[in-house]
Amino acid sequence: MSSIAPPLFYRIGAVSKLANVPVTTLRIWETRYRAFTPTKTHGQHRLYGQDDVLRATLLKQLSEQGHAVSGIALLDSTQLRLLHTQGLSASALQRVVTQAPPLSACVVGTGFAQRLASNRHKLGLFAEHSERAKVFSDLATACAATERTPTDLLLIRLNTIQDSTVSELLEFVRRSRATHTLLLYVYGASSNLQTLSNAGITVRKDSISDAELSEWVRNASLEQALRRASAPTTGRKATPKKYSDETLSRVANISTAVLCECPRHVAELLTQLSSFEQYSQECLNKNSADQQLHEHLAEVSGQARALFEHALELIAAHEGIAL
Repeated sequence: MSSIAPPLFYRIGAVSKLANVPVTTLRIWETRYRAFTPTKTHGQHRLYGQDDVLRATLLKQLSEQGHAVSGIALLDSTQLRLLHTQGLSASALQRVVTQAPPLSACVVGTGFAQRLASNRHKLGLFAEHSERAKVFSDLATACAATERTPTDLLLIRLNTIQDSTVSELLEFVRRSRATHTLLLYVYGASSNLQTLSNAGITVRKDSISDAELSEWVRNASLEQALRRASAPTTGRKATPKKYSDETLSRVANISTAVLCECPRHVAELLTQLSSFEQYSQECLNKNSADQQLHEHLAEVSGQARALFEHALELIAAHEGIAL
């Protein structure tokens, strides 16, 4: 049996039933808070879209969580969904949106880049920073590019997905270290598409609607902004290593009057932290799938190393040890 597509528009009574919100409440949210902007028929009947149904549902859920509808009514459905799933306050989400650093993006496919440009007003944070996006005409040109800096969003459009394309794509995504990757295709074997999907790539037919495309980009850019904002070490970068392994080994073997042997213990800790910091950096370069974890581990170990370097300097000053 063929499935029946849902209607494109709903009367307010249907929205009320689908979202489980009284009609009177929907009218208040619309007239008082401008939560919806329905279209009107020639007979002046209001017609609501599927996004309005989603918004009404999310507004109800968020109001039950304690959010004031007056403070969230103007947020789009993507932001409302993030409020609901991330447990943020409206003010916290607004800070993320307004203070988010520029997003880095790479677009493969000139026509795809033009399509994104035509939808610029629908793309949220990506639209604000879209001038930073690097555009390549095709995958071969993108793969040949020498610069490989971490990328927030990777957007690719290909005509066909061949067996050879899969390995080329996976390598390109790995080297780009993209946190979110979207691939649009025209033709492709299901096995190849499944392989790419299993690797964390969002795979969609090129016939994806502009609304679906915009929603994916908005979600991905907001999730990345939230990830940056919630990172515990945001803005705290590890300092360069001060002391060589030889210096630390020498300090660890110096006889001192400190009975607890602090110089030796601190020097040994510094050696271990430096080794782990280097190990995390190597893992980061080898495995993009766990990129954020290894970035965090490398940064935390570097910060811990800097703290213990300061501790070693205090001990050295107390003991008269030359570093």
